[in-house]
Amino acid sequence: MECFSNVKMNESYEKTNVKINDKLISIDSNVLVYSAPGLILIKSNKIDISYDSQCFYEFSGNIGKHISEIIHQYSGSELEAVLNTVLKIKKMGYANEVRFDDDNGTTYWDFTVTPIFESGSMKYIFLTSIDVTKRVLNNQNIERQKKIVEAQINQLEEKNLQLISIIENLSEGVAVIDSKSKYKLINKTARQMFTENYVCLNKVGDSDGKCEYYGIDGERIENQNIPARRIMKGEKFENMKLSIQFPEKTVNLDVSGTPIYDKKGDFSLGVLCCRDMTSYYKQEDALKSRNDFLNRLIDSLEIPVIGISAKDLRVLKINQKAIDNIKLFRHDINSDVKIKGNVITEILTDFETSVYFHNIIEVIKEKKTKYLNKQKSFINGDEVYWNIIFEPIFEVGGELKEVIVIIIDITSEVKANIIMEKLLESHEEFLANISHELKTPLNVVFATAQLLNMYCNNGSLDERKTSIVKYIESIKQNSYRLSKIINNIVDLSKIEAGFFDLNLSNRNIVEVVEEIVMSVTDFTEIKGINIIFDTSTEENIIACDPEKIERIVLNLISNAIKFSNKGDEIFVAITENNEFVEISVKDKGIGIEEADLVKIFDRFKQVEKTLSRNAEGTGIGLSLVKSLVELHGGTIKVVSKLGEGSKFTVSLPSRKVGKESMFCNSNIRNISEIMQVELSDISLSS
Repeated sequence: MECFSNVKMNESYEKTNVKINDKLISIDSNVLVYSAPGLILIKSNKIDISYDSQCFYEFSGNIGKHISEIIHQYSGSELEAVLNTVLKIKKMGYANEVRFDDDNGTTYWDFTVTPIFESGSMKYIFLTSIDVTKRVLNNQNIERQKKIVEAQINQLEEKNLQLISIIENLSEGVAVIDSKSKYKLINKTARQMFTENYVCLNKVGDSDGKCEYYGIDGERIENQNIPARRIMKGEKFENMKLSIQFPEKTVNLDVSGTPIYDKKGDFSLGVLCCRDMTSYYKQEDALKSRNDFLNRLIDSLEIPVIGISAKDLRVLKINQKAIDNIKLFRHDINSDVKIKGNVITEILTDFETSVYFHNIIEVIKEKKTKYLNKQKSFINGDEVYWNIIFEPIFEVGGELKEVIVIIIDITSEVKANIIMEKLLESHEEFLANISHELKTPLNVVFATAQLLNMYCNNGSLDERKTSIVKYIESIKQNSYRLSKIINNIVDLSKIEAGFFDLNLSNRNIVEVVEEIVMSVTDFTEIKGINIIFDTSTEENIIACDPEKIERIVLNLISNAIKFSNKGDEIFVAITENNEFVEISVKDKGIGIEEADLVKIFDRFKQVEKTLSRNAEGTGIGLSLVKSLVELHGGTIKVVSKLGEGSKFTVSLPSRKVGKESMFCNSNIRNISEIMQVELSDISLSS
């Protein structure tokens, strides 16, 4: 077994005073941390990893075991030798494309063995491994296939069909270019790389303007230096690594090119072979230097981070969260390729006049940390709030290198505070209204009780019998009023908490409403108001809670009476509307201003006092009505015009219940008392 045949030691990778980072899980490669020198597994960045080769076992649950219990054939292997060497010389060791052979076949692996030190002593062994079997076999296969292609293209006239079939089914992309810059052949794999990204290739240059080419380090490759044109110049190259950026995605390729000449030595054909290395590069990035590793940690942060050069304001680093933020302002940016290396003022328009730019300049001048709190911006019409930290980063010599900008989204917290403040204001207003409404009837009851007590003490009860009867009625009315306020508060609280139940039964809604209207006729006559009931049907059986319907209708009638003048009329009507029955209460009173219509059903709002000149109220009656209607599955709406009156319409679904509530019995309900409670806040005086 040829394990670690290419072992190297590199002093530049020596690690000292390094602690194990809890974020190993963010690394894409397989990472195991062993104790040193005991080689006991103490941490891994994967929960379950099963290698294709039997060189390894699954190590799920193997924390605390010796390496020999986890890695197959460890004893006597080159891996053991390398680990022993690392333990001895305390330097990093690594091996590329190590071959393992067993009964299941051959695999190849890249290993890195890194000693980790604490306080000058080696404490851990950091072991990373990547299965590179596919890469090695693909390289070997490409070399074989390239030779086949080159040999067969020389006999293209004789074996054209056979060659095309072979090339067409290769797993690598293959393109053949003739001396006139035309693509003579593009196999299926190569076609998929381009045509799936909306690029059709007939001749060299067809991709110009439809995609962009970049080198492995992110440098832009001009069109005249793309692989197809290089091979047309007679260049032969191998393993050219580049990225092709299409509008929708980026593809990373490993490209090799071979020019073929005729017998006269003139260029005849060019053969391009390419492999999609996108997945491989993701694994390879995990094995870069410690600086890259730290950058990956920054990328994994859930807050945007941008590094800006103090020298020329170019973007040096940026994580994905920051890219997502910039995309909100620049929809044409889809990756950091268009951001890194560019001046920040060229990326974001009007940035130079912003408070953010001003703070960056101040950090560069003063070399001190700056903060911006609760910065408000508008994105797609929505308000967002940020806390921003501008942190200076210095080089070893003390020179300012860059400014790190950290953006913390506090939108949810700020909006929650705004909502809470408004809610508290509403609660305070509501409590103030309730306090006033409770005090009014209590003061009347208390004053009347004092007056009666005085009559008792001076022996004038018989003389003031008429007044006493009036005072007793006042006590009763204000007691009803207190009862209504308390009932409304309690019921609204129950509804809000989800503990309020309806006692549904199948009732003729026409009969229920008509009975309510008839019960208030005497009361409206005292007020000098005429109440009229009308219906388009004599019977409509629906599922309802009669007591709650009474409260709904009485509350609406009470409002109509409050805002009507002597001699006005109130219309109560029932109509059928498809699958709903509508109950409407219309008055010709003072009406409601349009600005107040949006808040009359809000439990914490009350209409201006000018609308309540005939009576006072807590402002929660209509909120309770709305809740009771919605519990029935219905809706309520209002149409009103100032000075012309209002019309409230309740829509209830025309449905029935199969099982009626056993608690619903109209015979035990006292409609007179309910009416007196619901109409208690209206003065009986004309």
